[in-house]
Amino acid sequence: MIEHLVTRFEAARLDLRQRELRRREEAAIAQLGEKTLADGGGRSGRLASLSADAAAARGRLQAMAAGNGKSASGAQRQRVEALEQRLHQIYLTAGRLALAMPPTGAESEVHAIRAEMADAASERDRLRGEGQRLTEETWTQLRAWVTPRAPALTGMVVAWWIARSYAVSHTGAIMNSLGLSLGRRGPHLVSAPTDTVLVQYGLPLVVAAVCAYLTQRLAGRVRATVEDVRARSSEATRAAAAARLAAGESRDARMAGKSR
Repeated sequence: MIEHLVTRFEAARLDLRQRELRRREEAAIAQLGEKTLADGGGRSGRLASLSADAAAARGRLQAMAAGNGKSASGAQRQRVEALEQRLHQIYLTAGRLALAMPPTGAESEVHAIRAEMADAASERDRLRGEGQRLTEETWTQLRAWVTPRAPALTGMVVAWWIARSYAVSHTGAIMNSLGLSLGRRGPHLVSAPTDTVLVQYGLPLVVAAVCAYLTQRLAGRVRATVEDVRARSSEATRAAAAARLAAGESRDARMAGKSR
């Protein structure tokens, strides 16, 4: 059980690490895109338009920062955040395009993070498989323990529910029959609240335990009787089959003697 919990904990830890690695990967791709556009990698094609968009976004950000200073309003801050998010998306797109181009060495950080992600994913999958195996083993062991004790467990639950309902609705009568008082004055085993808890919870547990024991003994007697009846029936069937076989062999022998 402890091994199963540790396995689940390690798998959850690796899930968190995967999310952190994905954030690092996105940041590394954005840095790669920014470096690609800054190095003049956007002179043609899609990178050219991205370079122009990034320059325009940076210009607007600089203009807004110079014009507002420290007295920016809430709406102005929202526009700044939107522009920053737009610039981040431009860098992400440029970085992904750079990854599809022939390698230059600038993408090594992204590849290193992706290698870490692959290792973490492999280990997480292994731990999940191990956790699934441990879960199946635990369930098998639990079922092997519960199945022979099913009558006792069923009897205990039913008896506890009935006894608990009766004890709650007849607490005063039960305590009076035991010579105890439900109020603060009068005889108590410990105190009025404690005696009430013992009657409403402890007594049903005792009744449930006794009923579970008796139910298991009765189920064992019934099971033994059924197995004994089946064994005698099987033995009688085998004896009848042997008798029929012997009678058939005797008849065949007589007919063979008459033919000679």
